[in-house]
Amino acid sequence: MSTPKTSWEDLARLGWPIYDVYKKANAARGGTMNGTGDISLNAGIAAEYQWWSYNTTIGKPYVLGRVPKDITREEVAWSYDNTKNTEDYTDEWTESWTNTNSATLTVTNSASITLSASITIEDVASSGFEFTISTESSSTETKETTHDLSHTWTMTVHPGEKLTLYRVISTVGETVEYGQDFGIADGSLLGTKGDKYAGHYYWGMYVNTLCNAPRGRLDLHGSSKNVTYTFKLVRETKDGKKVATPLPVDAYRTKDGSAAILGKETKWAKDSKAVCGDGTAQVMVAAPGDE
Repeated sequence: MSTPKTSWEDLARLGWPIYDVYKKANAARGGTMNGTGDISLNAGIAAEYQWWSYNTTIGKPYVLGRVPKDITREEVAWSYDNTKNTEDYTDEWTESWTNTNSATLTVTNSASITLSASITIEDVASSGFEFTISTESSSTETKETTHDLSHTWTMTVHPGEKLTLYRVISTVGETVEYGQDFGIADGSLLGTKGDKYAGHYYWGMYVNTLCNAPRGRLDLHGSSKNVTYTFKLVRETKDGKKVATPLPVDAYRTKDGSAAILGKETKWAKDSKAVCGDGTAQVMVAAPGDE
C-alpha cells in the first residue's frame, strides 16, 4: 500500500483547520505571511521544493480494556441404575465431540483520515491467532480451528450401584478493545511563502512541531471462544456415597485415528501503549537557493 499524502481535510479532522495552521505558521515566521494562500500542503510551494506530508499509523496497537469469560456446564451423557440388581451390568458407550478455538477482530471506529495501512495484532483476545486487518476494513475477520474427537468406554456397574457419565463443557474466552493511534508521519513538511523572513521568502515547516503532533485513534474489537470437552464418572452406592473419577482427555483420538492435543496455551497481550513523537523540535527549513 502506498502511503497517503496529507490533505487539508485530514488536518481539519485532526483538529487543525487551515486557518489555525496558518496562524501558527505566520507567527513562526514573524508575521510575514499575507493570508491562507501563502501556505501549501503537498501542492504549490510545498510540491515545488518537495516538502511532503504523509498520514501514518503511530506505534503499535494497544489494549484499552478486556473482559474475560469462563463458563462450565455439565450434562449427563450416560447413566445406569443397578441398585436393585444382584449382577454386574456392562455396556459400551461412545462419545463424539468437537473442540473449537475461534477469534474475531473488527474495526469498530475507523480512522478519520486516509491511512491505506494494515494493522497486525498478535494473540487476539488470548486466542493464539494473529490477525492483519486493513485500516479501511468494515468487516469482521474470523479464524477458527476445530478438533473432531471420539472415544468409547466400557461401563461396568456393580450390584447396588448407580454409574453416571458426565459431559463437562468448558467455554473460555474474552472480549478485548484495542486502540491504534494515527496521525502525521515524522518529518512531514508544509510550505509557506510571504515577505522575506530570516533571509528567505519560502520556508518549509514541520507539521507535527507546528500543530503539536495531532493524533487520532482507530478502535478495534477482538473476541475469542475456546470450547473443550472433558468427562467424569460418578459412582454412587446404595448408602448415597458418591465417588467422582475424572477421565483423562489427552489420550483421546480424533476420528481419523490421530492423537489430539486438547486445550491451548494462554498468552496475554501487553497492556501497553506506544507513543511515537516527531523526533525533532525544529520548526522549519529554508528553501534552497532562495536568498
